[in-house]
Amino acid sequence: MSNISTIAYGLRQADRSHRADEASAVQGVVAGVDLGGTKVLAGLADLQGRILATVEEPTKHGADAPVLTQIPRMVLSLLQRHRDQGPLRKTVVGIPSAVSPSTGLASLSPHLAIPADRPLAALLARNLPCPVVVENDVNLAAFAEATLGKGRNCGSLAFIAFGTGVGMGLVVGGALFRGYHGRAGELGLLPLGADPHQSAPQARAGLFEDQVDSPAVRGLYGDGTVPVSEIFARAAVGDADAAAVIETLAKSASLGIASVQALFDPAMIVLGGGIGSRPDFVEAVTRHMSALLPFAAQIEATGIGPEAGMLGALMLGLSNHASLENSQQQEVAR
Repeated sequence: MSNISTIAYGLRQADRSHRADEASAVQGVVAGVDLGGTKVLAGLADLQGRILATVEEPTKHGADAPVLTQIPRMVLSLLQRHRDQGPLRKTVVGIPSAVSPSTGLASLSPHLAIPADRPLAALLARNLPCPVVVENDVNLAAFAEATLGKGRNCGSLAFIAFGTGVGMGLVVGGALFRGYHGRAGELGLLPLGADPHQSAPQARAGLFEDQVDSPAVRGLYGDGTVPVSEIFARAAVGDADAAAVIETLAKSASLGIASVQALFDPAMIVLGGGIGSRPDFVEAVTRHMSALLPFAAQIEATGIGPEAGMLGALMLGLSNHASLENSQQQEVAR
């Protein structure tokens, strides 16, 4: 996580008139939060991109959405420990949902019960002393990959996470591409299969996701109760049935990945998540892709790890703050 400071400093220098001594004179911190179905990971960074502290807790579930008070409490606890760093400038929260850019409403969240009728950013901001941005979690992982990871020198990048579910984030020209409704990257809904018109209404999570998520993988092996990580481990030591499952999974996944390459033509596709980050999965997918497209696609496994969502949230917060600061300086100069 150490290289976030170098990249963040570069973001602050986007306007060449913004001198290093001016940058260091500005005090404050940003918070980044990755909300998942099982855990919440929060981090605090200063405006030079130094990560000051992180904290992780199990996600609180309940009908009254207790996670909406859990997140501010975690952020404020980090802030309390670093009061000498200045005020909290922004908090960015990643959630496993599509987030409308126009209304801020969340939707398509099968693995986490959160309010869909009120903007989450406004609800969270009630208990925080700063503006709050709520963003799709895979979008933030994509932003981390584009600014800190293997996509740093790419003009465009698609980050696809395979794990509990499947999702995608797109970064083009250094900016997230969210789509009009915030649903760009809902890859699990691709209408793939023999008769999608008939089968889509019965889909568990989406026709494509039903073929490539963790429950689908478990269902292909034994009695359906063996964890995905164990299936990969058994394949690595020569279990033919486990190896066949991974081949089937990679072949199904290659259909969605080839669709992304054909539609968006990104310079690089990075695979992440509990399944997607495995080198043997990436190798098998790349092999199956060659039969689907008449050109090569650059496919890589993420090198950032499970902190990608939180790091992406911090980087987006730092990027937004740098952009605001630069625009204010330009306004003063006029």
